[in-house]
Amino acid sequence: MRTKDEQIVFQNQSHLVVKHFIDCGICPTLFDICLTTDLMVEFATKGYSKELKDRFSAMEIYIDEQYRGYKQIESITFEPPKK
Repeated sequence: MRTKDEQIVFQNQSHLVVKHFIDCGICPTLFDICLTTDLMVEFATKGYSKELKDRFSAMEIYIDEQYRGYKQIESITFEPPKK
């Protein structure tokens, strides 16, 4: 059972996730809304971590491929011009 504070965080993050998908013109599955909300709740409650950043990146790639039809290039390295 969630505490009152946890419920508030979850509701706020789920609202933010749905609004983001709507603003981007994406109609995700309920499962994908739940997965994304869980990531957002973890970010809101635990803050930034390298592991969480990697999970966000993986979710973004999945959303792009699943709903936007983009295919991600596996590795792109950018090196600024040498002076």
